[in-house]
Amino acid sequence: MSDDDFEYEYDSDDQGDDQEDDQDDDAIQIENAFYEADDCKGTEPEKAVELFEKVVKLESERGDEVKWRFRALENLVTLCHKLGRYEEMEERHGEMLKYLGSVTRNECTESINSLLTIISGMSNLSLMSNMIQRTLSTLKDASNHRLWFNMNVKLGKLFVEMKKFTELRGVIQVLREFCHDEDGNDDIANKGSYLIDVYSLEIQLCRATKDTKRMKEIYPKTLNMDAVVADPRIMGLVREEGGKMYLSEERWEEAYNEFFEAFRNFQESGNSRAKECLKCVVLANMLSLSDIDPFDSREAKVYKDDPEIAALINLRLAYSASDIKDFEKILKDPKGRIATDKFIMSYIDPLLRKIRSQILMQIVQPYERIKLDFLGQEINISQEEVESLLVELILDQKLQGKINQVGGFLTVGAAKSVKKYAAIKKWSDVLVPLDKYRGSLE
Repeated sequence: MSDDDFEYEYDSDDQGDDQEDDQDDDAIQIENAFYEADDCKGTEPEKAVELFEKVVKLESERGDEVKWRFRALENLVTLCHKLGRYEEMEERHGEMLKYLGSVTRNECTESINSLLTIISGMSNLSLMSNMIQRTLSTLKDASNHRLWFNMNVKLGKLFVEMKKFTELRGVIQVLREFCHDEDGNDDIANKGSYLIDVYSLEIQLCRATKDTKRMKEIYPKTLNMDAVVADPRIMGLVREEGGKMYLSEERWEEAYNEFFEAFRNFQESGNSRAKECLKCVVLANMLSLSDIDPFDSREAKVYKDDPEIAALINLRLAYSASDIKDFEKILKDPKGRIATDKFIMSYIDPLLRKIRSQILMQIVQPYERIKLDFLGQEINISQEEVESLLVELILDQKLQGKINQVGGFLTVGAAKSVKKYAAIKKWSDVLVPLDKYRGSLE
């Protein structure tokens, strides 16, 4: 070997060492940029975005390695959401999905679950749907069935909020097929924890579309699975939907029982819906005219000092005392936020009718004859509303009496006039649609 040859080989080795040093320097630079971005993302999000972008660029130039690139993209999705840069967020989300197959299963699961938390807080439901569907498409061929399933459930809940019921039915169908055994039946033994989520989605669909028949078929199945699944997070939602179903059917006692079970499940799982569900417990309790005080329970007492719950306690006391003035005052008090709860307010009318009917029964008891306008003044309603309540009490045989519309008074203890009022009501029910028909002709 000549001296020239020896010198050439020596230079080659030296260059190889330099290349390795350069690569090590690049790796250190990427790692440092990532941690610097991670440190400042809470206080300087714009700077963090620049640094994470640098990580993506530098590692992309190095080849196929995705260790820091994947984590940087995940952080970019979060930061773009925080900064309101939604188009960029969606773009970075798409890039991140390309590398799901290049990271470990745990990294994939943690990343997707983290993104689910971010996505669920977005107000742009259309963008949420697009991001979830893109993720599902990427996970379609993956072996992580739980992650794929959870993403589908999240998409189903999104469709419930968006009122896209056709799409929701499609998601439910896919999930149900996944939960079938070889014979095409629900595989409760092996996929019970999956099935309860599917049933929960279908129950929400039934309630939203007012499909009472299907709801009654599914709901008992969820209760039968309670012992198998025993997950208070899911059973709380299921029981709450059952309470709303019974409430819509005016089956107050069943609604009370379901809402209370939902409340207990929510509290056990630390779900913030516990307080909201407790409001429904009180509502159903009052509507059922029950003597049971729900706040005697250990679970409910925890919330008795909460302003919104305290308002409902006072409402319950006013209801028990048949104090209509105090009852209406509490309803209007903004501190209790009762009037701003759309669900509870939708049942206030029958609730007020019940308490007013109770008060009417108490007022007329010692009288043989009493003026209708006086009754109206006592419970702060019009004479026409008083007549309506009295007719209902007479028809329900809770009161024996006769209304003199000309004189404007009620004769108490008169001969039974149930048949008369029943006939009037039937006649009125016929006249109402005829009146509407005549109006349409005009």
